[in-house]
Amino acid sequence: QSSDAVLGEWLTESREARITIYFEKGKYFGKISWVKDSGQSAQLNTLILTDFVFDVKEQEWNTGTVFEPRHGHKSAGYLILKDANTLRVTGYKGFRWISDSETWTRVKPD
Repeated sequence: QSSDAVLGEWLTESREARITIYFEKGKYFGKISWVKDSGQSAQLNTLILTDFVFDVKEQEWNTGTVFEPRHGHKSAGYLILKDANTLRVTGYKGFRWISDSETWTRVKPD
């Protein structure tokens, strides 16, 4: 798969936010581009995925950081495309087998 296959807009598992994943200075980033609850609008443009790189051998984006804005937690992370429209976002502390994952769905352009 192409390293740029992850680019675009994604709806979080809770369907409460959209994340725009983009490429900048050789790395992949994701920021909040829409929130369902207008009371959360202060979170718009918050970077929640930072410094990911595509690992051709593993077919994943890794070495990045995942930020959970509701709890203020940062953790190491990796991203795996299950198919063209399904992205598995995983954050972990210390060991990959102690992790928390979420499945995001690609937002189709209008």
